[in-house]
Amino acid sequence: MTVATLALLASSALAQAVYRYKDSQGNTVYTDKPPAGNDTVQRLETPPQPARAVPPPARGQSDAEKRLREAANRRTADLDRAAQDVVDAFDALRAAQARRDEGAELQDGDRSGRYLSRQYFQRRQALELDVQAAQARLDEAMARRNALR
Repeated sequence: MTVATLALLASSALAQAVYRYKDSQGNTVYTDKPPAGNDTVQRLETPPQPARAVPPPARGQSDAEKRLREAANRRTADLDRAAQDVVDAFDALRAAQARRDEGAELQDGDRSGRYLSRQYFQRRQALELDVQAAQARLDEAMARRNALR
């Protein structure tokens, strides 16, 4: 079982014991029911789960506290949007780079005798400009995100 399974067992069974042992293939197993006759069984103590932070009811908040909470919520939303913008810009950059790399392959009509045609160089230049524009969008998104931090 994985650590995630252990965490699930620990959180779903707050008061239950969790046991760890090695099975016949040498795999580590976590369970809430230890097997009989296995001398490698160890009982694990699970720490008590911390209480989840529950925001205080809005009724008891002063106007200043409400403004602070609203400002914090706006800042969090702005940071989330900025982080998503960075991810989107990064994906767009990778896509532009892939198109540029694919565009380097010669296509029908890209040669005029033994020379490369003008359309080939124009296509390559347009694809390179797309990559530069995508890189600029990523740089701007990173700057906006960093400014919000």
